[in-house]
Amino acid sequence: DPFCPLPLNSWSYNVGNGLESKEWHRFCRVLDSFTELMEQLLSGNSHSNQQQQQQQNDIWTRNCGGAALVALSDALEESGGRGTLITTRRPNYGIGALRDREAVTNYGIGSVAEQKLFTPLQHLVQRSNDAVGMVKDKPAGLFYKKLGEDCAKNRVCLDIVVTSSSVSVPSTDPKQLKRNANMREFLDVATLGELCRVTCGHFKWLRVGNECGVAVNDNSGDTFTAEQLREELKRSALAYTGSDVVFKLRCSNGVQVKSYSPTLPVGNLVGDGIVNSAELELSSMHPGTSIAVVLEHKIGGVVDTMNGGSRKGIDMPMVFFQSAVLYTTKTGQRRVRVSTLGLPTTKVPADIFRSADLGAISTIFTRGAVSDIERDGGSLRLARENVFKKCVSILASYRSHTTARTSPSGQLVLPESLQLLPLFCLSLRKSRMLRHSLPKGVTSAKPFPTADERAYHIFYGRMVSPNMSLQCVHPHLFKVSDMRTRDGHWITPPVLQENKVDEANVIAASMRPVCQLPKTMNPSIACLDESGMYLLDDRFSFYLFIGRDVPDEKWQNLLAVGGVGSSRARGSSVPVGGLSLADTESAHKLRSIIHQLRMLNSPNETLGLTARNTYAPLILVFVGRGSVFEEEMDSLLVDDPDTHERSYVDFLCDIHRSVREQS
Repeated sequence: DPFCPLPLNSWSYNVGNGLESKEWHRFCRVLDSFTELMEQLLSGNSHSNQQQQQQQNDIWTRNCGGAALVALSDALEESGGRGTLITTRRPNYGIGALRDREAVTNYGIGSVAEQKLFTPLQHLVQRSNDAVGMVKDKPAGLFYKKLGEDCAKNRVCLDIVVTSSSVSVPSTDPKQLKRNANMREFLDVATLGELCRVTCGHFKWLRVGNECGVAVNDNSGDTFTAEQLREELKRSALAYTGSDVVFKLRCSNGVQVKSYSPTLPVGNLVGDGIVNSAELELSSMHPGTSIAVVLEHKIGGVVDTMNGGSRKGIDMPMVFFQSAVLYTTKTGQRRVRVSTLGLPTTKVPADIFRSADLGAISTIFTRGAVSDIERDGGSLRLARENVFKKCVSILASYRSHTTARTSPSGQLVLPESLQLLPLFCLSLRKSRMLRHSLPKGVTSAKPFPTADERAYHIFYGRMVSPNMSLQCVHPHLFKVSDMRTRDGHWITPPVLQENKVDEANVIAASMRPVCQLPKTMNPSIACLDESGMYLLDDRFSFYLFIGRDVPDEKWQNLLAVGGVGSSRARGSSVPVGGLSLADTESAHKLRSIIHQLRMLNSPNETLGLTARNTYAPLILVFVGRGSVFEEEMDSLLVDDPDTHERSYVDFLCDIHRSVREQS
């Protein structure tokens, strides 16, 4: 019964050890008792054919995902573990049913109603100012809040995999369908993603279907969707994980933990952090898990660990940080990993900027933006403004407290280690996490991003790592139509071939062949040629751009096409489904390039499974031929201006003007 999922022992049956067992015959008699009733329901004697069809359609559109999640939680209550729900739509029937909030919400610039669409129901039910209008959604919000708390308490990790295509969506609301003909079905990613966050699970959205996705692997007979689902499940099954995790960070005198970033990190905080830093409890963790903390100076200052002298060339006090992670391995062993870091202090501000880590700063910026969105009174506008203010504050401090103050006032001086900071801040403001959903002055266009798409990127923005933070908002663009000779070939770095280190494991890891990547280009429309083919990587997906003037025989050398249809833009033929990389030299090069990009710089296949948050699909985009993802492609060219954000040059001018005012 989807309305009342009973405990596991109440709705599971012992059917014996074979077809001749007493338990099996007893179970068959139970099923036979429902035969007459089922025949009456399916015969349709009392209903017209139209009513029968309507009833059948209603059955297929119902989703009892809430009951399934409770069943997973109950089954793993005693042992703990990981459960995965594979679904095609949001839970909309029975316990935990989520209504289509998007159908009654109008998108708009700064709209409070739109803000609620990508805010989890678990958060909305806790805010008194949102009590009005929450009558219909309160039961679902309380249900998922309690389910997440119970799973975290019992060390149960829940993954949700949604296989919903983004091309065509059957809407039950004629007004909604008329307003947005290409809108995908509302999934309430925010609410389901919050459940995954609390339980340390993964939310996977396979939003690309067979009609425009390209299968990359060599497995013959696999469709694009089958490849996507298999790889995502394989990542969860094979990745090295630890369970029942407790994380704690200690600091030496003079420094203390101010907060975790974002304010609601993955997992659950234990303790108020007043006397000691709060502990972070996680149901599960893997090598890609990244935890960020914000530090502050403590009253009393840093203790002089040098006692007035010097040690190994260091004549300033040291500060120390020690992190401890207590976890359980897959074999049941309880282990603790302790890491200690000692850093010298300095009285010279220039040393701080010289040792700044752009990856760490961009990670804190991204997670801080998530906090600005989720906190009471937060909004997208506040998050965008704070990104700009933080960038100006850092650069103004650099100009005021270093030798940069002697530079001409008409020159914007950037620290050597933070040359890309303004570019990152502009890209973050243009990202699908913070960008406006509608162009300026337009109210009836298709929103991009939708509330689900924004919630999806917020979900992964809160757990972004330093090696992913910049690339998640500023994509890499490669030209694959005119590659160099060695591009796409696997090579061994010549420097490592001469290495004579005795540690065999170190040599084996460093000597793995790597694929030569094509040269990168700026993600701008000015860098795209109508007769070229390009690969864009935004760390979530790969986009294969084929220009409008590319001859058919050229792109057919890359793709094996299962079906061909007529273009909506002109008379040429375009693929319509069953796509895969062809068995040609050019396609093999592209396959190797994609494999290397998926691995990033991981030394082995196991770590490569967690190098990215998801298994990035390859999406085909025919420019100017009516491709579904062409608009999404344009938004990823972040070096170009849009109706709300300026170009990079103009953004630098705004930064420079604000820096001069503060310094």
